[in-house]
Amino acid sequence: MDLFLQPLLTLPYWGQAVVALVFAYLFGAIPFSFMVGKLFFRINLLKEGSGNLGAANSFRTLGAKAGISILLLDMAKGAIAVFFARFVVTVSGMDIAWGNWLLVACALAAIIGHTASPYIKFRGGKGAASSAGVMFALVPIVFVISAIVFVSTIALTRYVSVGTIVTAVAFPVWVAIFYPNVPFILFAAVIAVIVPIFHRANIKRLRAGTEPRFAWRNRGQGLRRKGVSAD
Repeated sequence: MDLFLQPLLTLPYWGQAVVALVFAYLFGAIPFSFMVGKLFFRINLLKEGSGNLGAANSFRTLGAKAGISILLLDMAKGAIAVFFARFVVTVSGMDIAWGNWLLVACALAAIIGHTASPYIKFRGGKGAASSAGVMFALVPIVFVISAIVFVSTIALTRYVSVGTIVTAVAFPVWVAIFYPNVPFILFAAVIAVIVPIFHRANIKRLRAGTEPRFAWRNRGQGLRRKGVSAD
């Protein structure tokens, strides 16, 4: 640990912030769904289903077990990025106000890494799972509330996209109530805007009545044949 800490602590605050940001982006960019699809199923998720590297397409194309595993891995990326940033803030003795801004910046960097991964030509997912992981590490009370909202919305509508969008739009409200500081509220507002933008295609399909509904059964079955869409 000292071999890592000593060089880090010798950097000025801006240098430590850069290290945290670069780590958040590169770690958040690890394409777990792409790796799982290739290694265990010999499937390129960029060419199957919706072509998206998120947990939803993984669930539909690879099956429930793979989809849940990828969901947890993608959440872990966001959480670890924020935890590392908090570690940097703590060991450096950085002012709490600046520290909160760094936490938020690293949270966004991890989500951007997931949606635009340099490892796969800047493609990726829509950022929902990595955002959930960030939420868990940054605002745990809101994470619990949002999880309830997400699951309840899916139970009522059977649309994962609706659950994701509703949860994202409500995010700033819960943050303002439980974590009323400017960086966190602005971060939540950004998430409330970008999640619906990334789900534009889903919104179009919802309006057209062609958005696939969530179902546990038959996930991944028959979707591994070339040319069959999962979305």
